[in-house]
Amino acid sequence: MLISKLKTRNAFNRKMKSIVAGILFSSCSGYALADAQPPGRLDFSSNHHFVYSANQAAHNVSAFKINRVTGQLTEIKGSPFKAGEYPVSIQTTPDNRFVYAANQGTNSVSAYHVNAKTGELSPVIGSPFVVGPYPDAVTVSPNGKFLYITNENDNKISTFLINQESGAITASGKPVVTGEHPISINISPNGKFAYVTNFYGHSVSVYKVDQESGQFTRSAKNAKTDERPIYVTITEDNRFAYTSNYGSTTVSGFNIDQTSGALTEIEGSPFPAGSQPYSVTTDKKGEFLYSANWGSHDISVYRINKNSGKLNEISGSPFSAGWFPYAVVRDNTSPYVYVANNGEGTISAFHVNTHSGALEKIQGSPFETELGPYSLIINGFAMSE
Repeated sequence: MLISKLKTRNAFNRKMKSIVAGILFSSCSGYALADAQPPGRLDFSSNHHFVYSANQAAHNVSAFKINRVTGQLTEIKGSPFKAGEYPVSIQTTPDNRFVYAANQGTNSVSAYHVNAKTGELSPVIGSPFVVGPYPDAVTVSPNGKFLYITNENDNKISTFLINQESGAITASGKPVVTGEHPISINISPNGKFAYVTNFYGHSVSVYKVDQESGQFTRSAKNAKTDERPIYVTITEDNRFAYTSNYGSTTVSGFNIDQTSGALTEIEGSPFPAGSQPYSVTTDKKGEFLYSANWGSHDISVYRINKNSGKLNEISGSPFSAGWFPYAVVRDNTSPYVYVANNGEGTISAFHVNTHSGALEKIQGSPFETELGPYSLIINGFAMSE
């Protein structure tokens, strides 16, 4: 693995049998959940949905089609697709036409066109694109115009303009300063605010986003977290933010000020999680939060109090995953959760009880992928597309 990763993460015993740990997971994309879903397995077969996995140890991207009835994964034709060295984060545009993977080993981003019918990936002309040293996370603005990269060793965020026709990216504006060792970046669904976790700064940096220029400006002081925050996720209603704190075995929760974006810790935060939580995500309706716990090889599931944002772990949680789970994603138009098991080269698949939030392993799970799955993204298209 890269010297940067060895320095920053081996110090905290992120060891595994096959590779050195480290992950960024990218947030889910897709269509909104129906207002109400009855229990049981629903028929979502009218859509094409795909799971893409950035495989750090294999230097490629795997692609799977989701069976919308069973939740099972089938690897698609041509997969895996070539990436740069050590891809550590993967993201899609809101319209699902393009996919981007951050390659930490080559300081670049691989850009792909997505075939809406088959899920196959083809390189964007000019890909891979140079994005500066040690890119650790890639994300896309909700309006699909801008791509952002955290440069972990430089303590900066780089901004790129996305060509809406070709998917190519070009540098835009000056890099923005963060706290110490930025890991993940996430933008509120309304596009107004951006949040960056500072691994060594034990904090989250807060910015306002100019949605026309894509530029960030500081809008509030850094919010303190527990030790070593890695990933930050935001509920769809823009009211709450949560971080996974790898060094403290907790998840921190915050209220979001709707004017400044400032974060105020939720009563009861930080909330206990499994050992060494690595990534967190919420479902589209903001009912449940999922934490992938690297050290305990499981997934914690919490019900989110819609008034206060407080987390309450559900009955039966945590749920067993594979070795060293790093990324967890929720398919927001069907009741399925997928987890990247970095230590064994698999993806675990779960059916979600839409009332209790409990996870049940899908038949055939876990599904094999390439070595070192590091980050997951879900991409969805209507059949008519």
